[in-house]
This record gives sequence, structure tokens and C-alpha cells, in this order.
Amino acid sequence: MGMWSCPKCHREFKNKNQSHSCVIYPLDNHFKGKEVVAKPLFDELVGAIEQEIGPVKIESLPCCIHLVSNYTFGAVWALKKKIKVDFRVDFQIDDPRIIKEVRMSANRYLYLLNITDRKQIDAQLIEWLRASYFLSHAG
Repeated sequence: MGMWSCPKCHREFKNKNQSHSCVIYPLDNHFKGKEVVAKPLFDELVGAIEQEIGPVKIESLPCCIHLVSNYTFGAVWALKKKIKVDFRVDFQIDDPRIIKEVRMSANRYLYLLNITDRKQIDAQLIEWLRASYFLSHAG
């Protein structure tokens, strides 16, 4: 199925007339005063996703930064000493890095974690993000 492009902001969505905000926020604004830690961590995360999983489109919104494959598979919040990352999967995760779990439906979970060091962008995180990246293709 093809993507629907909003005629006003040109963001792409899986569903026609998808409800969304057309406000686009400059990416650099998320990192003002946070260039020392958050920006390098964000760049490392995006680079790892692109190298290990596939292309990622960045959508910078006032609330956060969306990570998009053929849908929004994750989000990032830039903070002074870390980045927060969320992602959705169809299985439960029991890991001390997870700071929040939300059961979205019978088969969907939303997870939130902090990244304070580039070493935390490891094989396990990439596997979770891979599952999220390809989730819309699953059954």
C-alpha cells in the first residue's frame, strides 16, 4: 500500500488523511544547549540504525524527533546529559534499561529508555529497534 502525503506539510503517512500536526520544527532547535552529549548520541543512534537496519527519515516536531521507516517506529527527546528513546514492539521486554512500559494493545508495547553513553547503543538496542522498524510488516 502506498503512502499518503499531507498536501500542507508533505509528511508521509500510511493512512490517508492521518491526523497529525503540520508544524515542522528545526532539528537543531532540539539540541540548543545540548550539543555536548545529546547531539553526538543522537547522531550515533541514527547512524547505527542506518548501518544495521535501514534508511531512517528524521521528522523534527516541536514535541520530539520522530524516527520513520514506512511509519514512525521511534522517537527521541534531546536532554542535556542524555537522549530518551521510545519504540514499539509486539513482545514484552524485561531489561533494566527500560524506564517505562506501556501496553498499547493485546500485541503492542511501547518502551522508553535513556541513552547516556554511546556504549548503550549496542546489539540488544539495535535488535529492539529492528523489531520496531519492521513492525508494520508483521502479520
